Amino acid sequence: MGNSVQILAKAARNAKALGLTVNSQSNSAVVIENGSNDLTISYQNASIQSPMGGVDGNISPFLGIGIADPGKIVLTGANSAGTVGGVVDSAVAAQVLQMLSGFANNIIIADSGHASIAELQGSPDVQNLGQ
Repeated sequence: MGNSVQILAKAARNAKALGLTVNSQSNSAVVIENGSNDLTISYQNASIQSPMGGVDGNISPFLGIGIADPGKIVLTGANSAGTVGGVVDSAVAAQVLQMLSGFANNIIIADSGHASIAELQGSPDVQNLGQ
């Protein structure tokens, strides 16, 4: 399973390498300057119900296909437009979305009034683990 602290630290390093302004960085969020619609990157842990693949969870709770299902990266805009275009409203926001797509995790696009506007499917062929 992906470690949220390392994934967020990597996102902050990538943003700085691209010349973007990182306003704040913590173990739970990275905030990137985007005018009046600052972008917050956070991580949503996976909710793993039980092992899959015929393994008895009482005997081997961490074995089985699908048990390492990773979490999702959440890109949240400060505005409350309720649309993908309201979050990805500038070249900076588009560059942040493109940078996050380099991870294999799914990306949830949200804003201050909507916990999930859209979810973009990650690719299992890229860095980290896809969902």
